[in-house]
Parts: sequence; C-alpha cells; structure tokens
Amino acid sequence: MGTIISVSLLFHILIVSISLISAEKCYDTGNFRPNSTYANNRDLLLSSLASNVTANGGFYNTTTGQYNDTVYALVLCISDPSAEDCASCVNSAIQELIVACPSQKEAISWGGDPVPCIVRYANRPILGTMELSPTDYGYNTGYLKSNLTDFDHIWTSLMTATVARASMNSSRLKMAAGVAKLTSSEKIYVLMQCTPDISQSDCSNCLQNTVTEFRRCCFGRQGGYVQKPNCFLRWDLYPFYQVFSESPGPPPDFITSSPSPTNTTSTINEGKGNNSPRNLVAIIVPPIIFFAFVVLACTFFYFRKPKQDVERK
Repeated sequence: MGTIISVSLLFHILIVSISLISAEKCYDTGNFRPNSTYANNRDLLLSSLASNVTANGGFYNTTTGQYNDTVYALVLCISDPSAEDCASCVNSAIQELIVACPSQKEAISWGGDPVPCIVRYANRPILGTMELSPTDYGYNTGYLKSNLTDFDHIWTSLMTATVARASMNSSRLKMAAGVAKLTSSEKIYVLMQCTPDISQSDCSNCLQNTVTEFRRCCFGRQGGYVQKPNCFLRWDLYPFYQVFSESPGPPPDFITSSPSPTNTTSTINEGKGNNSPRNLVAIIVPPIIFFAFVVLACTFFYFRKPKQDVERK
C-alpha cells in the first residue's frame, strides 16, 4: 500500500509541476463585481480570443464595451506555431487567468502548453504601448560546462545579433531565431519575439532588457527564458519549438520565478515590476519520472513476493 501511495504521489508531483509552466499576474488597477457589465464584457472578449488569434496569423487585439466598462485585450502566439497549438495555448492561458485573477480589471497570462503565448486584458488601452514589467523568468537547473569566458563572448554576440534581427523584422510577427557554435559538439539556440504592435526601438529595448535580466538572474545556467508583456526570450543548448531546422530536443528541467497571482503590482511604470523569485520546479524530465516509476514498481513487487510465499506455506 505504501508503494502504491508513493507512485500516486509521484505522478501528482508531475502534474503539478507541469502546470507551473504557465504564469499569471493580477494587476492592482481595480476590481469588478461578478455579473457586472465589465465582468460580462471580459468573459465575452476572452471567449473569442483563441479563434480570432489563429485567424489573424498569431497576433490579435480587440476591445469590447463602452466607457468605464470597456475591456481591451491583446494576444500573441510565440514561435509561429500551428493554429491548433496556438489555440490550445491561448485557451489554457485564459482558463488559468480566470482562476488566478477572478475579479481584477487587468491581468496577464503567459501560457506554455504546447507552445508559449501571451494573453492580456485591461480596462485601459494597451495596444502600441511597450511595458517592461511584470516579468516572468526561468532557468535550466543544469550549469554550463564550457569555459564561461568563451561562452560569454559567443552568447553575448548571438543575443545582440538576434535582438537586432527580431526588432527590424518586417514581417507581421517580430520574431528571430539564431544559432551559434559553442564547441565542436554544442550549439546555442535562441528565439526572440516582440508583440508586433510596438515600434522597432521599443522592441529592441524590450529584448535587450530580457537579455540583461537573464544575465543578472541566471547567468551560468544551461538555458532559460524571460517573458514580459511585449517580448519574449528563450535560449537553450538544443533546438526547440520547431523554429530550427534540427529536431527539438527533450524538455529541460526548469526552475521558474513567476510572479504570484495574488501579489498585485501595477506595471504602468516601466521597469518596476515585482521580480522576487519564487523558485519552483516547473518540469520534471520524463525519463526521470519513468525511471522512478520503474524503481517503485519493482520495489512493490519485490516486497510483495515473500508475503505470498509465506501464505502458500
């Protein structure tokens, strides 16, 4: 029985950890009452985002309502995913957002399943305004094995080049992916993207800020990400999200630092969001889970067999 409970607990931990990929932020710019006009407008607007963002190529903004009951929304699917993956991420992010921020007039959700996406709504215009906070970030639990001086030079050059390419991208989605050779057997992969409603200079500023924040919080790790309301950075030592010519590698074991849904901080003042770490394991690598399951199962049957032999005697 004890072994069965341990197996059940193990899978419970896996489910909880995977759910931590997404992150929500509730702003302190005001609350609404249930069944109010604003509440109804918000729910109506959110329900239409998934279908509209896929119909509009991965980025969509809209408004619903009038005067003080107007709700503004913006949604972006990152890495140019399929329509199905984009809609799945947006729908999941919306559900997490409704649970985490049930009565806030402004909130943001960074979805992560099966691809990243950003879902925002507010009681103020947000289109075309670059904001640097709040910030959600995470890093790989592994440490770099390369010479850090050499790595720093290669990593910084790659980040600088990718920031420039993403911000100057003339396509609807301001996105750029880059690859740099680290050693004879390792490469650095990076993906950057901005919401297409902000200017080239704002996009560059936003992405440079993500690079600076990752360096400050997590330099020396084997990969990670930084997410803001208007831009996204992820890099790793293997390809990911189908944006590279090579096949994506296994998921990393990430540590996340997500803003708490109940810890509200206004992000109108740029660069002053709440970045206090809440270090939680976000993903448990499937091979580790499989190995642990096999060990527990074997342990269960090993200790069960002698009991059966005694009963037969």
